[in-house]
Amino acid sequence: MEREGVRKIVILLLALCLALPLFWAGCGKSEWSSEAGKTENHSQEETRTSESPGGSGNALATRSKIVHMCGRSVLAGWFEHWGWDWDPDHPVYLSGFRLYYHELQTPPYIVDSALPVIKRVSDGVGGIIFFKLCFDDFEGGDEYSARENLRRNQAYIQSVVRAVVDERGLPLILGNALPKVQGYTDQWLVWNQREYNRFLTEMERNHKGKVRVLDIYGALATPGGWLRAEYATNAEDSHANGAAYTQLDRLLEGILSDIVSI
Repeated sequence: MEREGVRKIVILLLALCLALPLFWAGCGKSEWSSEAGKTENHSQEETRTSESPGGSGNALATRSKIVHMCGRSVLAGWFEHWGWDWDPDHPVYLSGFRLYYHELQTPPYIVDSALPVIKRVSDGVGGIIFFKLCFDDFEGGDEYSARENLRRNQAYIQSVVRAVVDERGLPLILGNALPKVQGYTDQWLVWNQREYNRFLTEMERNHKGKVRVLDIYGALATPGGWLRAEYATNAEDSHANGAAYTQLDRLLEGILSDIVSI
């Protein structure tokens, strides 16, 4: 009987040891959908930075090299190109910059889903904001559809610029239109995307030093306005491939370096 009692105690202790890691994993995991948890995690990380050798100036330099990138599937693919593990708590690194991925909702909720990220950055997380629409957010087909879609997308950008730059004084990078593969491109889609790109260029000109445009279209489009075959996933899929992301890496690195040096 005594041996049986000891055996039961040993089994109970082993069960408790196995359960403890599961308990801590469930309580300690934070996600970007949890506003308070994510802010706390990043605030603690920045606190550790401010305590590193070099004082407050070093902390400010480090905070300026954090980039909060807001987008959807094309941006997620870019992060995967950088070796991301698909955990939004984990950054990737590009030329000394620390990049965090923020998943946005589809229109018409795309700006609403970016606002909490913008607020966290402004309230103390710090860094640069990157924002882009997806290729599926652009329409062609006919003149009316293209014009209405352009007006909608311009309004999104105006809202983002107002929230990031005008109200909070943060640096903003805007990715312009990603062209679609040739089979899904028509003259009104080309017109729409080029007008949108011109609008972003005007935003950059009117907010000199605060807004920069990442020229995705110029790097990846043919003269006819569709995605170059060598940069597409395949002829039916307009998502960028690794070669396209490598081209965009160089552009982004240049813009980030310019922003930090201002």
